[in-house]
Order: sequence, then structure tokens, then C-alpha cells
Amino acid sequence: MNALLKQAAKDYYEYFVEKRFEISYSQKIESDKFIAHQNEIWGKCFVVSETMYVMALEAAEHYSSFVNEYISDKEKKEKQYTFLALQYMHGRCCQEFLEILHLMKLGFADCAYARWRSMYELCCNAAFIKKHGETIAKQYVEQSQTDEHKYSWTKGAKKDDGTELKVTTFQGIQDNCDVDEAWKKQYKLACFVNHGSPQGTFKRLCLMDEQTFVVVGQSDYGITTPAEHSAISLQWITSMFLSIFPCLDALAHAKVIYDWVDEVRKAYFKTADECFGTNFNYDEK
Repeated sequence: MNALLKQAAKDYYEYFVEKRFEISYSQKIESDKFIAHQNEIWGKCFVVSETMYVMALEAAEHYSSFVNEYISDKEKKEKQYTFLALQYMHGRCCQEFLEILHLMKLGFADCAYARWRSMYELCCNAAFIKKHGETIAKQYVEQSQTDEHKYSWTKGAKKDDGTELKVTTFQGIQDNCDVDEAWKKQYKLACFVNHGSPQGTFKRLCLMDEQTFVVVGQSDYGITTPAEHSAISLQWITSMFLSIFPCLDALAHAKVIYDWVDEVRKAYFKTADECFGTNFNYDEK
């Protein structure tokens, strides 16, 4: 038995060594077929998301140039760490938005939603910094130069009654940055998806409710949730960044991006209704 097992394993291993390029090429063909199929369903939606990505990038570039050229050194110094922290946070959110978009194009809704979790955390951290001021922003920036992974950067933040906040978890951040309760539920869902939880294992975004398949690859379903949430988060972080220093053009950009979220929701929800009968029944404003 041992000899047969060793020989069988050896033969099986050698088969894959010999056939690996054929297998890889075959997988590439299947992947290309799926991407074409995915684009046929969601292509017009992806265009709307790509446009929003460019909007956020251009708004940030113009605003950064404006701050460098027209805001006095004295004004910049008063909020230098707030600007620096949110500038980097916004840049990271833009990149994550693009990552989510590419994951959706590839048919990985659950992975895209797990990536949104990081976007949401960044937005909450940014909101906490804007609410509690320059000292907190400075501590956030300085902690990036250490191995500290806890929320010590929040030390010194105050409650509305003037008493000191003690934040030791992300829950503490959420509770002190004016986040709607509905988003906390969505974040919890994203945590299930991200971790090895029973919920994230059996209740996949990429499956319709009545389906019981074991998903091992790409799916054209479940795209709407990461698409909508990532768009809202990108709008949120962009509006926070563009409002650090007063700038009329920045406010105009922020308003356009805010309104564009509605275009994203309209595109994805209507496609989901038409192709999958999801009954979002999206109503235009």
C-alpha cells in the first residue's frame, strides 16, 4: 500500500509538472470568457465607477495644488497634520476603490466587499481626526513611524462634555465620529465576509439567497453592494479632505462627486433588477 501510494502521488505530481502550461492556458481562456460575460452585464456600470475614480483623483490634485499655492504658511501650519493625514487617507481610499472595481470586474464580490471594510475604517478614522482636531492628526501621523498597532493615536480626544475619551477598539472610533447605526451593521457584515466566520462561509454575496453551491471561483452576482458602498465611502473621504481649507472649486468638486453616487446606485441597481430580478426598484431623484 505504501509503495502504491508513493507511486500514485509521484505520477500525479509529474502529470501536473508536464501539463502546467496547458492547464494555465486553459484557465486563462475560461477567465477571459468570464470577464467578457461580466462586462456584457455590468460594463456600463463599471464605466460609471471608473469615472468617479477619476473625479476623486482630479479633485484631490487640484485641491492640493490650491492649498500649496494659495493658503498661507500660517494657515497651513495650523492644520498641517490634518491635511497630511487626510491627504494620505484619501489617496489610499482611491487606490482601494480601484482595487474593488477590478475585483468586481473579475467576479469576486465577496473579496471586493472585504476590501471595502478597509475603506470604511479609513473614513471613520478620518472623521474622528476632523472632529477631534490637529493634535489627534499629529499623533496619527507620528504613529505611522512606529510598530504600534493600537489606538494610542486617539489619546487626548474629548467627549462633548469635555471628559477624555478612551478608545481601545475600532468600535470606539465608530461611536465617536457620528456614524449612522446602519453603517455599523454593514461593517459587521463586511467583517463576516473578511474573516473565517460561519456567516462569511455559508452566506456569500456572490450567491442568490436560495442557492446552495460551494463557490470556488468567479460569479456575476453580488456586485451591487461593494459597488454602492465603495462609492459612498469614496465620496465621504473626498468631501472630508476637500473641506479642510476653504476653497470654492473644491466645494464644487465635492458636490459633483456627492451627486455622482446617485449615478452609481442607479446604474448598478437597475442592472441587477434587469438581469437578476433583485427588485431594488431604484427611483431617480
